[in-house]
Amino acid sequence: MYTQPAYPAGERMEAVDPDKKLSPGDQVTYEIVEDKDGGIPRIVSATGELEVPPLGRVNVAGKTTREAESDLKRRLEGDYYYKATVKLSIDRVSPTIVKSGQIYLSGEVRTVGAMEMVAGVPLKLSEAILNAGGFGPWADDRKVQVTRRNGGKQVIDVKDIIKNGNLDKDVTLQDGDRVYVPQAFFKK
Repeated sequence: MYTQPAYPAGERMEAVDPDKKLSPGDQVTYEIVEDKDGGIPRIVSATGELEVPPLGRVNVAGKTTREAESDLKRRLEGDYYYKATVKLSIDRVSPTIVKSGQIYLSGEVRTVGAMEMVAGVPLKLSEAILNAGGFGPWADDRKVQVTRRNGGKQVIDVKDIIKNGNLDKDVTLQDGDRVYVPQAFFKK
């Protein structure tokens, strides 16, 4: 079995962007400073996981390198290390996006149609609408409908989520969801 060579400590690239969230296909360097082995190159899997000895596969997609470092440190110190200083840096951003499905937008949004979902990165309703260019001029942003494949339906006040920051009301979309933004009776 081929193992990737470890990079000597201090000889790898710094993070591409410290606020960039990890996604499938990203090439990263993982290091536990106390091991003194240097950095180990890894690739975030299509499911958004990173192989981290001795933990095994750990989900890192949708987290920044700092958030992933903190999570890995907590897990390592819980079972394997007295102290673990974890360093994680992005060496190369994935050249392709790994798709995990799609949702469908209709009604009073700027861009109507299918929107691809990225594997390992949750897509919230408010994000999907913003990614579609926002609401149309006649949108009733307080009665956005999300219909699931299984027939379940929710009506969500997206204006409250976006304007007032009530993120606990935001819905994580699933493959096949249909988002419909109805037309308001009066233009706002």
